[in-house]
Amino acid sequence: MSALTHGSLWQWKRLRVELLLALFVIVLAGPVVHEYRAQQASRYVLTAAMWDHGTIRIDRYAAVDPPVLGIDRAVRDGHTYSDKAPLQPVLAIPFYALYRVAGGEPATEARYDEHLGLWWVTLWMATIPAAALAVLTYRLTRRFAPEPSLRATVAMFLGSILFPFSMLLFGHVMGALLLFSAFALLAGDPHSTGRLVAAGMFAGAAVAAEYTAAVGVIVLMGYAGWRLRGRVGWFLLGGLPAAAGLAWYHWAAFGTPLTHPYRFSAFNDVTTEARGFFDIFSGLRAQHLVDLFFDGRGFLMASPIVILGLSGLVMIMRRGSSHEVRAVAITSLVMFGAFLLIPVFWANPWGGDSPGPRYMLPAFAFLAIGVAAAWQRIALWARAATAYSVLVMAAASFTDPLLSDEA
Repeated sequence: MSALTHGSLWQWKRLRVELLLALFVIVLAGPVVHEYRAQQASRYVLTAAMWDHGTIRIDRYAAVDPPVLGIDRAVRDGHTYSDKAPLQPVLAIPFYALYRVAGGEPATEARYDEHLGLWWVTLWMATIPAAALAVLTYRLTRRFAPEPSLRATVAMFLGSILFPFSMLLFGHVMGALLLFSAFALLAGDPHSTGRLVAAGMFAGAAVAAEYTAAVGVIVLMGYAGWRLRGRVGWFLLGGLPAAAGLAWYHWAAFGTPLTHPYRFSAFNDVTTEARGFFDIFSGLRAQHLVDLFFDGRGFLMASPIVILGLSGLVMIMRRGSSHEVRAVAITSLVMFGAFLLIPVFWANPWGGDSPGPRYMLPAFAFLAIGVAAAWQRIALWARAATAYSVLVMAAASFTDPLLSDEA
């Protein structure tokens, strides 16, 4: 067999594994239809408003009875807007349009269960991005730990809140995909100008899909600056289109390019006056840090695979075979630590009724490399942590991942 034929066969086998991995995620998460709730509604009706009425105002959805819009909204000058990042609702327009052209009911119709339109949009805006994220995670992990890379990727996906949120119309999975795409480009050939600009484009888009991804973008800027120093400008240049689009949306909806929609939303008590930027945070709460690890929804109790991933990253950082490997491990640990700050300073560390700290979701894909390292060195503990985490997250995913404490 020629070298070319052997290389082509190896490429085909790798592609087949990636396709099967993506199909696995889609088949597992795709058929699930969860209840229509406030977070999903805010995104869904913004897509509907843009397609059905050509506007970013969602006044008509706030006024209908029975209600189709919950507490996740912002009010300014008598008009109602979504308080979510706009990229995901914008990208959902062609899929919502196809649903409407096929005879789907408008978003003004209240349907809390078996909502076909919500399922269809969720499939394209959460489930398929989750499948793409799993493939990308597997690709990067395989570079550093080929043998356990597939099971580490599957374990991290099924054993963390990546799994339940692949079935919900939130922005976290899409933000995670875009942020991890930027990291994968930087971790490849960071000296390529094209890759640097593309990484910046993905990073900027991540923030436009989920505001909290900005924390991860700061970490990636540090990573690019550490490895490239003077060339980090290309990374920043790539982020300009997304920044410009986000600024325009904020200007059109909230009066200035830098006004965050949460400044007009107090959730249960919607306000018509902008709050201070830092009012959306609660201040440092050490108890939240304890809860994130030891509460019933914390890492040790609900998804110990997160602890496994962190342990593996420490192992790589201390014993990594190359500077590149150690740099990836250090950056992944810093990424986790950066996202950990969000629930520590947020009033509700879980972001509502999530089975884990949902604002941290983009950081979990970065732990897969650590999980792979742990599978190589502490296989027994890795199997136990994986089995337990998958059991808990499967229970959350296939019942009600947003079940409140009072339910």
